[in-house]
Amino acid sequence: MASWPTQSDYKDSLQNPDTAFRDPDLRQSQAERSPMGVPRARSGAFASVYKMTGPKGVVALKLFNFPNEDRARRYKAVSDYLERTLGPKKPPCVVKFQYHTEGIRVGKAWYPTLTMAWVKGVALGEWVRQTTERKVPDVAALKRMAESWVGLVQQLQATQIAHGDLQHDNVLVVNDAPVLVDYDGMCVPALAPADPKQRLEQLEFGKPAYQHPARAAERLGADLDHFSAWVVLVALRAIAADPQLYVKYVLKTDNENLLFTPADMERPAKSQLWPDLMRSKDPEVAEWARNLRASLDKPFAQIPPFTLDPFARLRSLLTVSARDWAQIETETVRLRRAGKDLPADLKGSTDPVAALRGLCDAPVRDWPRIAAEGARLEAAGRALPTDLRAVCDTARKRVVVREALKRAVDERNPRATAAAYQPALLDDWLEPHLLTAARAAAGLVPLLDALKAATVNPGDGRALVKLWDDTGAKLSGAAEARAYEAAANGWRARIRAADAFLAAFAKSPQTERELSDAWQGVVTAGPPHPSLGPAHRARGENAARWWPALEKLRRVPAGASHENDSKLVGAWGDGAGLGACAEAAPFAARVTEARARLALVEALERAIRGAEQGGPEEAVLAAAGKLPPNYPHPHTVRVLEGAESVQLLAELRREAERPQPSDRAIAAAYDRLKARNLRFAARLDKVNPGLFRRAEEAVVRRKLLDRFAGIDRDERRKDRQDQKWLALWGEQGKLLTGCADREELRERLTLARDRLEKWAKVAEALKARDMFTLLARLGAPGPDLTDYPPLVARAAEVGDMLGRAERVVAIRQRIGAGSPLTPEDMALLREHHDALDAGTKAAIEAQVRARLAGDARLVPAYPAYTITGKRGGLVKACWAWGGHGLIAHCVVAVDARRFLTDPAEADPYSRLNCLAENHQREGGGVTLVPPAGAAHAYVTVWPVVELGWKTVYGPPLNIGPVPVGSGTASPTGTRW
Repeated sequence: MASWPTQSDYKDSLQNPDTAFRDPDLRQSQAERSPMGVPRARSGAFASVYKMTGPKGVVALKLFNFPNEDRARRYKAVSDYLERTLGPKKPPCVVKFQYHTEGIRVGKAWYPTLTMAWVKGVALGEWVRQTTERKVPDVAALKRMAESWVGLVQQLQATQIAHGDLQHDNVLVVNDAPVLVDYDGMCVPALAPADPKQRLEQLEFGKPAYQHPARAAERLGADLDHFSAWVVLVALRAIAADPQLYVKYVLKTDNENLLFTPADMERPAKSQLWPDLMRSKDPEVAEWARNLRASLDKPFAQIPPFTLDPFARLRSLLTVSARDWAQIETETVRLRRAGKDLPADLKGSTDPVAALRGLCDAPVRDWPRIAAEGARLEAAGRALPTDLRAVCDTARKRVVVREALKRAVDERNPRATAAAYQPALLDDWLEPHLLTAARAAAGLVPLLDALKAATVNPGDGRALVKLWDDTGAKLSGAAEARAYEAAANGWRARIRAADAFLAAFAKSPQTERELSDAWQGVVTAGPPHPSLGPAHRARGENAARWWPALEKLRRVPAGASHENDSKLVGAWGDGAGLGACAEAAPFAARVTEARARLALVEALERAIRGAEQGGPEEAVLAAAGKLPPNYPHPHTVRVLEGAESVQLLAELRREAERPQPSDRAIAAAYDRLKARNLRFAARLDKVNPGLFRRAEEAVVRRKLLDRFAGIDRDERRKDRQDQKWLALWGEQGKLLTGCADREELRERLTLARDRLEKWAKVAEALKARDMFTLLARLGAPGPDLTDYPPLVARAAEVGDMLGRAERVVAIRQRIGAGSPLTPEDMALLREHHDALDAGTKAAIEAQVRARLAGDARLVPAYPAYTITGKRGGLVKACWAWGGHGLIAHCVVAVDARRFLTDPAEADPYSRLNCLAENHQREGGGVTLVPPAGAAHAYVTVWPVVELGWKTVYGPPLNIGPVPVGSGTASPTGTRW
């Protein structure tokens, strides 16, 4: 199968319409072109649209971006439904189209096309922008467009069509009326079977800003447009109610939609637009927005259907039993102003006067409703018929009288109730409970009058109490009776309290408690009853004063203690208040004994204060000894602490006065004293200043000793331990002068000093690279530095130097024994010759010269020389290099007249140093330039040994003379 055409392929075919189309009209049409001369496409997600102009006018040609096997069936079903089923009943908002399975040829294959009339209009989104951006937004036009939109959706619903992608770009405004385009997602009855399982998948899911988030999971069906239809309507009506919404949510945010964004649908809880819509000045917009917002939290099936009945609110107001005629009239006026004619079934139900007449003609009249309805109509400026006005006047009188009566009953006022009751206006309609209360009120007024008179002149109160007991039940709830009840109860309490006191007063013997309680009852009941005289008052007041004091005395336990003695003396006071009380006499002797014991406690307190200020602690113990044995008092702990402190002070003094006192022992004794009695320790400087200074000094010294002891615990490296020991001793060592405990530091300090000194000398040898000094210092007596960290850190370096030193010593021994030196020995000697004495150096030099004259002597090669270079201008001298590892290099000199005996005789410009690697690289020799103009070249070679302290030249090797004049050739014989 051929690959699906690209837009570029389509454009190529459109260049030749006569061969590209089957349709004869399209063959004669031309596509609208861009400034570049190519067909202009209006691209979408599923297809691109081209404007084609032909002999029959302009059509829109849709070319699809990808294949779909189901597309043909769907478009055929839609086309058949619009043309054959609906025919002339097709909604005017839907444009005719034709789908051709083989509409356009691209290459050798045919592909589908869709054509429809070219709709000349403005996209709804652009229309709203133009309408709103005017100097004064055309609110009326927006409202008319909203009404047209409702009509469009109702047309689709009436013909069972779902567009599938209602949004601003798919609605064109033509002559102020909306027209739909783009039918890719359209659904007609043939595409929506009753069984949901047989429904087709959607080809179009719509713009996210217009769709419910659950839309994608739905199949093709007739209910796809409800949500998007509401979105468009709410947007149009909301902008009409407040054009600033469009500025805020579209113009300022570059929103391409009418009002909503995809985020408003996907994350409504975070949207600012939904709350603004639900606060709209248009109540219908607010209600629609609330319902639409709520549907976002529900399944797709629970989206509110798009249905609008302009008379729905009026119908609901007319269906309730108790109609609100004010709201009915307001809603009727609103509908008429909106151009809505009331249906016949509603016109008769909205007459306000008819409602009043119905109330007046009822068999049982509702007087409050008649009065209220009449007042409402008059306030609205309605003229009432004469017969209805008379009924309304009567209703108002009845209602006023009833309200006055009800107020009196609610206030529980029998006098006002009896005055407000008018039987002629109330008996035939008043509520039963109000009628009963009104008739009973007349019988309660005489009872109230009698109670009022008894309250004004009560006498001893007994008559008032009896009258209330006889009539109070009948007046229950009456507000005026509450005052009489309170007065009767007050007199009742005063009478009972007086009778109880007189009974206690008459007893013999009298008890203070009973008299005190009875008198308290008299005082609590109010002013004393007239039956109580001055003698009764005096006796009652004394009992009230004496009884609490006696109770305090009796509650104090008999045992002797500071607490009991203080309570007893406090309760007794100075004794004057209980002087005439017979019940107080037994307590006088106890009070005297308690005062004596309290005086001894006060003396103890003075001794304690003196000790706290620096006085002797022994005075505290002496004062405590005068108290009775086991006498509990608040200073018991202080006395015990004092006794213990005296003992601990003695221990501290003993430690300080030893012949060689230990600062640790002194500090420990001082610690025990502070632990047991910190306050006493704090004033030791006043009690014994010298001992205090010695104890504080011991604490400081012990702290320093502990610092020394803690160094090795806290620091792991031995060298840092040693440094800290010596540093601390240098800083604080003087503090330990005369301290017997300093001896515990001596051994460790000595070790620290010795190790650091030894390491310093070793480090000095390492720095100087003096291996023999290093060997000597490491082997010197003193502490072992084997695991000393700085030495361990440089172990490799130390090992290398010690190894070399030992080798040098071994070389000395071999030289002394006459053994030959190896090349490694020579290399080592050159580096460390400073370690050799003159005799050793002379012996080494003699051995080297002997070898240069013997086994290391230079010998010529065969041939000993050759003439090389262009025209024979160079001489290559060859010899055998002996004594490798001994000879550092060879000095080679060339002369025009003779062989040389000393390198110093050579011309510097004809002399060169030949290294072993140079000699080897040139095949056992070196190439020389003979002296200019010379007939012969005399080559002399000296072996050279570098001893470090001296350069030794061996016996020379003579090569030549080499004939170098014109016409010379390599020798047949060799001379050296």
